[in-house]
Amino acid sequence: MIGKKKYNFGLIGAGRMGSRWASALKMCGAASLRAIADQNFLGAKELASKFKNCEAFSEPRQLLKMKDIYAVVIAVPHKFLAPLSIEALKAGKHVLCEKPAGVNSGELAEAVKAAGKRHLSYMVGFNHRFHPSYLLADKLIKAKKIGDILFIRARYGFGGRLGYEKEWRQNKNVSGGGELLDQGVHMIDLCRMFLGNFRDICGFAENLYWNSSVDDNAFLILKNKRNQTASIHVSWTNWDPVHNFEIYGTLGYIRIEGLGNVPYGYGKEKLTLGLRSKNYFDAPKEKEFFCGADKNQSLAKELQEFISAIREKRTPRPSGEDGYQALKIVERIYKK
Repeated sequence: MIGKKKYNFGLIGAGRMGSRWASALKMCGAASLRAIADQNFLGAKELASKFKNCEAFSEPRQLLKMKDIYAVVIAVPHKFLAPLSIEALKAGKHVLCEKPAGVNSGELAEAVKAAGKRHLSYMVGFNHRFHPSYLLADKLIKAKKIGDILFIRARYGFGGRLGYEKEWRQNKNVSGGGELLDQGVHMIDLCRMFLGNFRDICGFAENLYWNSSVDDNAFLILKNKRNQTASIHVSWTNWDPVHNFEIYGTLGYIRIEGLGNVPYGYGKEKLTLGLRSKNYFDAPKEKEFFCGADKNQSLAKELQEFISAIREKRTPRPSGEDGYQALKIVERIYKK
């Protein structure tokens, strides 16, 4: 349980994800949004007006100087994530940073060090872990419903939008990378959640369609020391949006489809538990679980974990180290 105490939060970033985080903070009973900072001051002011006693600033440093702010959520373009996280940690604030939390592993290592030195919580926003289907999958796997995991097969992507090649995600100087660094890190993190660290890493990231300086498709094969393998394809040219995550075990499988009420139309969130027949030939017995949720529920659950970690003085899950390990894999692919 989180407890009754409310923590004052600051939010850096008033864009699309910043607005979602603001809604999630409103859903979280243990959090109160005290201030919002964005270089687009009018955007920060408009978002702040939706909350009681919430100030707006054009500079993050103005927010970080506020002594009554206990923790900060950072949701800005990739290039600025790590520098702002480090600055917030040095200002004595606990930090929940949107994924990928930086553009290289060195930045995250510095942020992890800054948090550890000051005994502060530093969490990376891999919110997919907190979608109801993945929470259920984790329970089913820990209960050995599908036996021991053999492999994971994952796909995630959408088809962009009109003018997508002109957005900041397609500008390497701001984004640090393309689809692999955008949606790819989510899938890498989920595979690490179920299989742990990977020993063998291979794959490639390519620009196949969008006229930009970054990759729009990435293909990965990851294997751990127990020879469990994960295959991942992430794409900005999946004209029919897809989120599909399959975990096959010795006794059956778990299939996750859709992400519920989130942008880009990935479809209803559903988990299918399939148990193989004893003779291996007959059709598996399947049970479906429909996981309806508000589009910001996973963010609110992540906030709950973040606040619990602060209260209990422990490392949040996912941690800065999880972000670091995900980016190490991304770097291995980009260097090929």
